[in-house]
Amino acid sequence: MILLDRALKYCDDVISGEEVTTWEVKRQCEIFLEDYRINQHKKDFKYYADENKLKKINNLLKLFNYATGFVAGKQVLEHLVNFQCFLLCGVFLFRYKDKPYKFKNNDITLFISRKNAKTNLVAIIFILLMLTEQQHSEFYSICLTKELASELRKGMVQLLEASPYINKYFSISKTFTGKIECKITKNFFQPRTAESGKNNSIRPCAFVSDEHGNFQEASNFNAMKGGQKNVLNPLVFRTTTAYEIFASIMETDIDYIRGVFNGGIEDDNQFALLYYAEEKHLWDDIGMYQSNPLRIEENYEIIRKNRKTASLKPTVRNEYITKDMNNFLQNSSSENYLDIKLWKKGEVEKIELEGKNVVVAIDCSLTTDLTAMNIIYKEDDKYYLKAHAFLPEGSLPNRMEKIDYREMARLGYCTIVEGNYIDYNLLENEIRKIEDKYGCNILLICSDPYNFIQNLQNLSNDYEVEVVKQTYTELSAPTKAFRNDVYGGKVIYQRNKLLDWCMSNAKAKARHMTGDIMLEKVNKNKTRIDLAVATIFGYSQLYINEDEYDAIEALDSQDW
Repeated sequence: MILLDRALKYCDDVISGEEVTTWEVKRQCEIFLEDYRINQHKKDFKYYADENKLKKINNLLKLFNYATGFVAGKQVLEHLVNFQCFLLCGVFLFRYKDKPYKFKNNDITLFISRKNAKTNLVAIIFILLMLTEQQHSEFYSICLTKELASELRKGMVQLLEASPYINKYFSISKTFTGKIECKITKNFFQPRTAESGKNNSIRPCAFVSDEHGNFQEASNFNAMKGGQKNVLNPLVFRTTTAYEIFASIMETDIDYIRGVFNGGIEDDNQFALLYYAEEKHLWDDIGMYQSNPLRIEENYEIIRKNRKTASLKPTVRNEYITKDMNNFLQNSSSENYLDIKLWKKGEVEKIELEGKNVVVAIDCSLTTDLTAMNIIYKEDDKYYLKAHAFLPEGSLPNRMEKIDYREMARLGYCTIVEGNYIDYNLLENEIRKIEDKYGCNILLICSDPYNFIQNLQNLSNDYEVEVVKQTYTELSAPTKAFRNDVYGGKVIYQRNKLLDWCMSNAKAKARHMTGDIMLEKVNKNKTRIDLAVATIFGYSQLYINEDEYDAIEALDSQDW
């Protein structure tokens, strides 16, 4: 059987090292071979390889013809490459022993560079599902826009029109977002809008989140999954290349996938192929082979040219890294204040505050910005940070940044307060609770006076208070020193994705002539840096330049 034979060969080639790929693909191959050769024969293993049903898929593919590209007009089965056969077997081979109608792998991810026939492969899978799944099943694609979601539909239509023995069993709407219906099963496919409120009443047997990496919040995806609760054989597909954005939901999904592959998370139902260039191979052929498994030499020549151009022209570098090498870039910019990868090396699960002498740093807002309340202390020449944000409930519908604040609040990274603005009396009360809540001692409270001056005066009756002015003179030195300490591994912070986001949004705005810097937003309308600013405020109160000359101290030391 061509499908299974090529899939098994692919696994063997990957594991032996003959096929250049990523460690995640290698681990998926190991799992597949272990399930096929060993586990399915165990009584306590819930799944089996149904080669008879796979043979039907294999034979159906003899009736499919490619419509475009180097293989236009040729039979699909004969010209599927090995990694494509592996993905098809990942979907169709393994089933539940007690429920043979149900697939083992119901959560499928294909993370791959552009121009690797991703859409064509998913189009083949969805046509096969429409022919073989339960009657009256529904199939959908979702993307940021309905037009983009219809790209899969276009690929399906092209395949059908090139395959007359299959096409006669389908009816195709003439509109570019209209339904494709199988006349045999009455199953249909349709692209959907990305608005979650419009996807709550549908019942997808399978759906694909196309260009999943371009989503920064998961409401649409979750609405589609929620509609699968009463479906006999629900399937979810994620397909995407990388994007130059922060907080893509795909990055969280990749972390989960890696957790499964590393053994830290148990999930029998995942099948994932992650093709990307490792960082050390971004600029060589190994990275090109890792991220582009289709093995078409004409494509590789184009990528080599793109690589050469990207090495010489910074304006196209990010496009090369994201689309050819399939690496996410988080608002990458030569002006960015921090290298976010180096920043995240300081992330820990929890910062212990009990018994510590801390500085509380505040950066206030009214509506659109975040109000930040950071707690920071210094110990053994390292800085320890816990950050938290506040924002008003009434601002959520009109916020331009694509951040799921409700999810951030659920994770404990921020607090959403009632109303349309932040009540600073509430913030003052939160500050007063810190010592009892964490068992720490507040050495100092610092804040920009903007909108918070009366509350600072109130707090000054019980605490040391320092007003921090956002000027080059006051903040340039600690802003530079903080970056050096981050890169030196001296800044440790409690995990907070909002803090990460703010740090990634901050760029170093330089003052001409002096070289002084201050933090500024990368995109003023759609990003926030408030937690980063408050971090610099707090750090500035603990920061000491030991080499700095102190004239008063020098005078006092003289023997008068």
